[in-house]
Amino acid sequence: MISLLYEFIYVLAFSSGIFAIFMKTANIEKYGFLLFLIQIVLALLITIVKNSSISGKLISIGILSTFAVFVFVFARYEINAGKEPVAFKLYILLLIAFIAFILGEFAAHLRVFNIVTSTLSFASLIPITILKFDIGKLFVASIFFMLIVMLAREIQFRWIKSGDTEIKTHMVYIAPFILLTAFMVFVMPASKEPYKWPIVRYVCRVVNETVQDIRIRASINKKEDYAETLVGFTEEGKITGKVNRNNSDRTLSVIGMPQEMQTLKLGGKNFSTFTGREWIEEDNTTDPDAMFDTIGITAAVNEYTDEPGTLIRSEDLYIKYLSINTNYVFAPSKTNIRKSNLPIPTYNILFDGSDMLWPETKSYKTGYWLSYVLVNTDSEEFETFINETKVPSKESYEQSLDDLNLDHEKMYSYDNYISHQKNIKEIYGKEVKLSPELRAYMDELYEGCETDYDKLLRIRELLKTFEYTTSPGAIPDDIDSESEFLDYFILEKRSGYCNYYATAFTLLARAEGMSARYVQGYSTHTGSRYSMYIVSSMAHAWSEVYFDGAGWIAFDATPGYDGNSSWEGNYTAPIYTASWKSEDKNESNPLPELPDKEEEVNTLRWYVYVIPPVSGLVIISLLFVLFRLILKIRFSNFSDKKKFVIESKRILAILKLMGYSRESGETINEYKVRLSKKYYPEKLEFLEDLERYLYGKDKKEFKEEFEKAGAARKEFLHDLKKKSIIKYVYYLMTNGGNLYFQNEHIKTL
Repeated sequence: MISLLYEFIYVLAFSSGIFAIFMKTANIEKYGFLLFLIQIVLALLITIVKNSSISGKLISIGILSTFAVFVFVFARYEINAGKEPVAFKLYILLLIAFIAFILGEFAAHLRVFNIVTSTLSFASLIPITILKFDIGKLFVASIFFMLIVMLAREIQFRWIKSGDTEIKTHMVYIAPFILLTAFMVFVMPASKEPYKWPIVRYVCRVVNETVQDIRIRASINKKEDYAETLVGFTEEGKITGKVNRNNSDRTLSVIGMPQEMQTLKLGGKNFSTFTGREWIEEDNTTDPDAMFDTIGITAAVNEYTDEPGTLIRSEDLYIKYLSINTNYVFAPSKTNIRKSNLPIPTYNILFDGSDMLWPETKSYKTGYWLSYVLVNTDSEEFETFINETKVPSKESYEQSLDDLNLDHEKMYSYDNYISHQKNIKEIYGKEVKLSPELRAYMDELYEGCETDYDKLLRIRELLKTFEYTTSPGAIPDDIDSESEFLDYFILEKRSGYCNYYATAFTLLARAEGMSARYVQGYSTHTGSRYSMYIVSSMAHAWSEVYFDGAGWIAFDATPGYDGNSSWEGNYTAPIYTASWKSEDKNESNPLPELPDKEEEVNTLRWYVYVIPPVSGLVIISLLFVLFRLILKIRFSNFSDKKKFVIESKRILAILKLMGYSRESGETINEYKVRLSKKYYPEKLEFLEDLERYLYGKDKKEFKEEFEKAGAARKEFLHDLKKKSIIKYVYYLMTNGGNLYFQNEHIKTL
């Protein structure tokens, strides 16, 4: 028992530390304490398997097996119920227990390993504190526990003691006090204002910035537009059969995102024409599209409401290029960025179609401020506005010019704005003809829609029921038109990555007479952060539809991508369900069933509870039978003397369970005399033979004595069974097997 507790001290330390890390990375704080207890029990059971008797080993293995089977059965139940099999994650607890056991064994028996791991773990708190890693109090408490255990053990090695000098015993006795110390560290309140380590933080920041600067400068290819090779953003609007993502490169840094912005979309390249296999740009105008968009929506909102702040807000962003080399200006669609003599953010920007370009290639550490209009797109009022908005009057438009300090800039005149709208409808409102089959399909989809905006919501929800994959396979060679692509994607394939969904949405919007464009850039959920890095895997494609007055409005139909911006009375656009489907829909290409919310079923099937414990008992039984079979084979190979000794010890164990154990200082003969009052002398002859074996010099074989002892053991065992079935089973699970492997000599009786 001392050895078991001694080793478990170290297993507990590692188990707590590893679990604390897992709890943070897996985000399971809600059930953290319960899972921690389960994991500690698993670690204890593994330690018991190594150090306990056969009964302890079998019971521990049975409980571990029950846990493993329960996780598997529960996971299968979740899969059959159509749920994500989160139960498989519980196997991590078992993995942590095994890892903690291995490390704990090393620490318990190797002083050097214990000293090194304890010291390094404690030292790790310094960089963790400086870098503000949220590790949790359990991790800190486990490190203090590990450190104190190491110090206490080293003191024991150097402490000259008298009496019981066994180090393991001393460590077990003081372990509760060490645990109490660690528990105090865990429960003590932590300061909300951590020590800031200003000097150390400054040095670390300088070193980190230097290393990052060297790495980024070395990774940039000056000879080609690096950004244009990324997924979702490319000057070549090809739709390929497979794409690859690079999650490591920090492409941009963005500062100044408002909390209301749920998704940041930075457009870079816009396309106007689709050939059936790729997008090409045919917009050769030089109109300041983004500026017209900003002025137009400002004027339209001011005409629509006396409280424009409920629909639009002016915000600022600072964007800096990192591992990128490009001519494109990345910005929201409604951006106030231009060349001007006024005291506002000004840059020499070129307008090429709907794109904004730098006159020369920009690279690492190029930074720029821009103002833009944030639209409250996820509000109920915005839906009303978008359905009622119209081209703003000249008076309202010129008032917006004055508000934006643009009234002296002739290029932003009202006449140019109206001309720009005509160009948009000619270039981005090209008619898309649908095949008769798809036309019927979409007409059924639009049943009940009253506005163009309603149709766009239906298209988006339809496409979001499709499957997202980065390996959809190549587009068939016979597809070379917009109509053929839509038939292939909508009626047949129904899977792809962002380029597929942005293309389908843009073409379907145009098929309903709306002006729409295909946009490539970067898109990511902000998580209400004020600043963040944009990495190359965030490259994305989406669609933007033009509304008179409101300008370009983004629609993202890619599954898994959602959210725009909202404030004051949040409103989620309705998700249309199967109510709009007709009963006689096309059997060959049925409309996809949009997901209906099913009621949560909290009751588990009976087999989830029954199978695990039954499996554990079966495993225990099989192991017990196997163990007894091995012992029986080994026992048959022993000498008669050893067999006799084992049988004698088994009889003594039975007598002890029956309440007739040998008293302290009692000789074997005295013990026999006392037992003779209860049993016939013939039944106790094994004691005479045992006394002769221990103290005599008889070298003869003990075959006859072994046979008599075996017969006596069966009689005593029968008596034990009659007296107590529980003690009888206990004997079979313990002494009946353990004694087989003990030394054949009985040194003390």
